[in-house]
Amino acid sequence: MSKLRVIFVDDDASILDGLQRMLRKQTSEWEMHFVTSGRQALNLIDQGEFDVIVTDMQMPEMTGTELLETLVQLHPEIGRIVLSGYADEELAVRAIRVAHQFLVKPTDPITLKTAIARARPQRNVMSNDRIRTVVASCQQLPIQPSYCAELTHLLQSDEADSRRVAEVISRDLSMSAKVLQLVNSSFFGVGRRISSIEMAVTLLGLMRIRALVLREQIFHVCTMPRVIPHFSIEYIWDESLKVAELARLISKAEGQKEDRPDQAFSAGLLHDIGLLLLACLHDKFEQVIKVVHDDRVPICQAEMEILNVTHAEIGAYLLSLWGLPARIIEAVASHHHPSDIAYDGLCAATTTHVADVLTARTLAPSNENSIVPLLIPDLDLDYLKRCGLDGRIDHWTEIAQGLNRQQIAVAV
Repeated sequence: MSKLRVIFVDDDASILDGLQRMLRKQTSEWEMHFVTSGRQALNLIDQGEFDVIVTDMQMPEMTGTELLETLVQLHPEIGRIVLSGYADEELAVRAIRVAHQFLVKPTDPITLKTAIARARPQRNVMSNDRIRTVVASCQQLPIQPSYCAELTHLLQSDEADSRRVAEVISRDLSMSAKVLQLVNSSFFGVGRRISSIEMAVTLLGLMRIRALVLREQIFHVCTMPRVIPHFSIEYIWDESLKVAELARLISKAEGQKEDRPDQAFSAGLLHDIGLLLLACLHDKFEQVIKVVHDDRVPICQAEMEILNVTHAEIGAYLLSLWGLPARIIEAVASHHHPSDIAYDGLCAATTTHVADVLTARTLAPSNENSIVPLLIPDLDLDYLKRCGLDGRIDHWTEIAQGLNRQQIAVAV
């Protein structure tokens, strides 16, 4: 694998000297450049390809935010990290809109190295420049209009509290992903990875959430750019929430405690975020769906034929760029093929995979032309046997059927 090419930008030469000393052991794996202005960084990028940029915010002539905004337009494929001691929240939120991760000075070497390593795409994504650009340029995914309106109305009322706000946000995978990105940014000083959407809202605080949504408008409704035959974004929204709810129930049924059920919920909610990204931003996704429909092949097979990467890998790469917890990223990456992971025990990947398959079986339309059954593979029985969990399938199926009956009753 070629060396990772990284640019560090800070107008304080002593900071750059400190970074050079901190990262001197990385020279065998990284090619690092240190510059004192955004203009110098752009000149370097014009001369050759780079993978990651790490920039301060408050700099003369061109701020770090302005630098990253320029890169979004000209070089969206580059991983974007802010490393700053500047604490103005309004400017920080503006930076977070265009940065994949936000680190606060001083930061320790492990945190910095991890953030930079996360910005390097997985091998399949790295080999496809178009995919890499699509993922890295993503700042906002489609949000369900009804939930966005409900959240706005709730935050404008006197009845808002953290629990109710979290309940609305957790119904929409795009809003949930953005809130988890924000809370896992070190700017907000949490100091640990957060998987729970309710905990994320609590830690951010109601006043901050209100400001982010109403004043900074971090959520806005955006629609699909085109109609794709045989594909329904509404199905993805609906199915993702059902998978999340079932994943949490399975986690609880297996006696998992603390944050594990919430981790299962978040992983289930976000498992198909790659599909949402492809449907909205990639011009070849329509070809993928056509192959699925016409040739009756699983979607992962069609994605590899057309794109040479799957929506699972794309979703995991996006969430990795955004700094979400490793277990959620792992679950998204392997939700169709959990055998790919080495861990032999019940985890978020297990609950997401099982919930995905069982939900599809209860949601699949009777229309023989529907591609829904082809979106989901069968249960990975070899993996479940390896983990000693194959005997639990019937019980999990009963849970799924019971949840489906409850949802039908509510809908009626």
